Amino acid sequence: MVWEVFRGKTTEKRIRNSQSELARKNHVIIETPCHILCGHDDIITCLYVSHELDIIISGSKDGTCVFHTLREGRYVRSLRHPSGSPITKLVVSQRGQIVIYADDDLSLHLYSINGKYLAASESNGRLNAVQLSRCGEFLVGAGDQRQIVVRSMYTLEVVKKYQGVGKVMTSLAVTPEECFLAGTKDGSLLVYSIENPQIRKTSHNKNTKSKLT
Repeated sequence: MVWEVFRGKTTEKRIRNSQSELARKNHVIIETPCHILCGHDDIITCLYVSHELDIIISGSKDGTCVFHTLREGRYVRSLRHPSGSPITKLVVSQRGQIVIYADDDLSLHLYSINGKYLAASESNGRLNAVQLSRCGEFLVGAGDQRQIVVRSMYTLEVVKKYQGVGKVMTSLAVTPEECFLAGTKDGSLLVYSIENPQIRKTSHNKNTKSKLT
């Protein structure tokens, strides 16, 4: 479901319930959704929304990704995982590259925004978290393999690996400075500083080609 949100100063309204009192001043969510999008035969597991690309992409346990336009809610196309595995994770760059991942076959698959199949790669272990670098040119993944793996968003080739000191990683974030923050299964937080002026420059200039070293 897609709801429209109006932003701007409004009269303060307080919502009371048994536990808390919340104030809403700066936005109003319209009660009725503007779009109800259909197309899957099973539970939706992941979602991507882009106002710039005017697209909503949903991944499902039925092994498909369904594309709709954001503004009109119009169906565009569907992609099916090559082996029909349930889609676990979905990452989309602002350039329109789409990567899907499935726990069942531990594989990554790369598509264009037009649905063209571009590349595939084995993840060599379960991925618990997948993020884009800030420049959008690299896919950063972490999981049961106890390391952070950086791949090209153009080919899915491994560019760099960062060891996780023997810890299973359960969550991952990429900062604006292209540092990696990884949460581990035992409650630790690992911080990786990427001392690479070239990729840092790419974060500010997305038209510049870069390489992780």
